[in-house]
Amino acid sequence: MTRVAVRGPAAGRVGPVKEKPDSSRARFRAVDDGSDAAQGIYAATLRLMEEHSFEDLSVAQITAESGVSRTTFYFYFSSKFSVLAGLLAAAMGDIEETVEPFLVRAPEVDAADALELSIREVTRSWHRHRRVLQATSRSWYSDAELGELWLRIVEWFIDAGVAEVEREREAGLVTSAVGTRALVTSLFWGTERILHVAGLGIAPDLPDEEAAVEPLVAMWRGTLYGS
Repeated sequence: MTRVAVRGPAAGRVGPVKEKPDSSRARFRAVDDGSDAAQGIYAATLRLMEEHSFEDLSVAQITAESGVSRTTFYFYFSSKFSVLAGLLAAAMGDIEETVEPFLVRAPEVDAADALELSIREVTRSWHRHRRVLQATSRSWYSDAELGELWLRIVEWFIDAGVAEVEREREAGLVTSAVGTRALVTSLFWGTERILHVAGLGIAPDLPDEEAAVEPLVAMWRGTLYGS
């Protein structure tokens, strides 16, 4: 039965993958045996989410779409939320890669430029994983396993952001009197909400994620660098 952990990189198939030898930071993956059956369940769920909201999906629909029995499904997953947790782990592994320009900025790279590049790449990655992230946003507080994973992922991103902003404070780039953790936490959740709403297409001024890039850049740059 699949259990989700915050460890190891996530890329391609959802499941076990080799960690980079020089990796020193947590990445996200779903822990299972990488079987074809489990991968088929992930793929089937993604296909169904193209037509239906995750909340409306049933295990019966997922097993029918993937061609596996209920017994096989429950061998790998405890519920449909376990499937979503695995998909979330893979999505966040992808998004984690996109924030590297900001989190591991080389000294010769301008901080504001690195931040803007990361925001643009995060936005593109968010669009790729829109349905999984929207489903997570609506469901993480309804399932203990999914909620635990989501909050651990959030904490990882906030911790990584705090470390970088603290370095920039020491360099005199960030001068805000607001505490670093409060700043980064507010920026993270603000970004998450903005991309969620933009992905829904319900705000005329934010019809999609691409339209959110400039406002997000302005929000982060203004908050951190005053520009």
